[in-house]
Amino acid sequence: MQSLMTAKEAADYLKLNYMTVYKLAQRGRIPASKVGGNWRFKKEILDEWIARQAIAREGDVLVVDDDPRVREVLKDAITAQGYKVVAVGTGEEGVEEVRKRHFDLIFLDLVLPGISGVEALSGIKEKDKKAVVTIITGYGDDPIALEAMSLGPLFLIRKPFRIEDIVEVLSILVRGRR
Repeated sequence: MQSLMTAKEAADYLKLNYMTVYKLAQRGRIPASKVGGNWRFKKEILDEWIARQAIAREGDVLVVDDDPRVREVLKDAITAQGYKVVAVGTGEEGVEEVRKRHFDLIFLDLVLPGISGVEALSGIKEKDKKAVVTIITGYGDDPIALEAMSLGPLFLIRKPFRIEDIVEVLSILVRGRR
């Protein structure tokens, strides 16, 4: 008989947060079975699921952050998940990129040189009403963050963030496309 993995073991195997795997199982977004009240996973079925996810992950992501190190970390993490990334350092450049084409997801810092992240978000939404935006900021409780959230971004991620936070947002994007 093949052994089943626990949610913790599956999370380690998938390199995802335990709660992410648990919630995905709970919502039927990842192949799992309830055994004795606990979620269990078969490695072979997870491998097939991963292969299907890889196919679905092609897309374009825009990163708008004035810190070159943050841009590089985000670009590397997002590219590793199979997306094409455009990374810019100002809100004006972000709005200009959205003017040129549609992005499947936008990561937007709030504190930027030139126009603020809130102004950039407003300009982005004006150019692409369906833009899916995730705010990344070190000022989660600041009034500027609350103002940005009122404009309808999908998520707010606080700096310093973990790569798992970015991967989780990308996996939610993939599920939303189905």
